[in-house]
Amino acid sequence: MITSIDLVKEAYALAKRGDHRGLRKLIADDATWYPAKEGAWNPCPDADWIVRTLLWRCGPANRFRPGETIELGDSVVLQLRGTRMGRLGARGFRGKLFQIVEVRGGKIVRMQDYPGREEALAAAGLQA
Repeated sequence: MITSIDLVKEAYALAKRGDHRGLRKLIADDATWYPAKEGAWNPCPDADWIVRTLLWRCGPANRFRPGETIELGDSVVLQLRGTRMGRLGARGFRGKLFQIVEVRGGKIVRMQDYPGREEALAAAGLQA
């Protein structure tokens, strides 16, 4: 059985390669994705929007990729690495952005960005 971390890493790898069909198979139809701060960009209300957003984020312009990861059963907390992260709500000199990805039934069901490590760990129920 594939772990949550493996599924998330596979989704980012498929997005980096531009494989939208393979990526779409990993995301539930009713999945959602919320930004780190309101107004940074519109939330993604369904899987098709999530696929487009992941392809854009992982493409040549931004080159987002997962860095440090923490698996919490059906959820994964990850630090995203890449360029131009500040415009998506990242904080700090080098612009760090964190994300919680929820996985159920072998598919991604929810994604939420956070501007800092403390916020992401608190939302996941862990102490920073």
